[in-house]
Amino acid sequence: MSRLFQRSNPWFLVMSLSCVLIALSSWRGFVAPFEVVMAHLVHYLQDYSLPLYAHIIFGPLALALVPFQFWQGSRHRPVLHRWSGRLYVLSILAASLGSLAMLPGYQGSSWTAAGFFTLALLWIGTTGMGLVRALQGRFAEHQIWMLRSAALTFASVTLRVMMVPLIIAGQTPLETYDVTAWGSWLINLVAVEAWLVWRGRWRMA
Repeated sequence: MSRLFQRSNPWFLVMSLSCVLIALSSWRGFVAPFEVVMAHLVHYLQDYSLPLYAHIIFGPLALALVPFQFWQGSRHRPVLHRWSGRLYVLSILAASLGSLAMLPGYQGSSWTAAGFFTLALLWIGTTGMGLVRALQGRFAEHQIWMLRSAALTFASVTLRVMMVPLIIAGQTPLETYDVTAWGSWLINLVAVEAWLVWRGRWRMA
């Protein structure tokens, strides 16, 4: 597994770059007019501003921390790895609770709301399991659960990739959620589970 997360690995480089770029683009609402760059979220500002900002600040922060958490070089700096891991866990907690709190104001279908609701619960659950395994000193299992957590964090990248052809086809951002609310994280999670089965590590956790 360690070979996957070396800086020289092209897959790791592409993943890291996409995480950073999407994280930066998600913060664009703080440097440009919010109603222009995030028009589909403006309706949350009146009644759900706190959970909205929790989600759009800490979700991208968790995404930006993913490459550092899995980069093998960070394992040689245990203090930095632990503290960045704690920040990663807290960021996911804030972002996922923010998304759950925003659901009553969601303007899409119940189908897409269920997809985002499920994602938030799994995001908390997998990350929590990873934290518990680390505290127990069961580091091989910790790594597996954090892979699952990272797959769900990476859903924000997959969602945007999936949105592009749908928007080109004429759908609005809200309409694309009919596909991306489920597809963005299911694809990632199935890929990770398939890889764990292939490597014979699925039963370890």
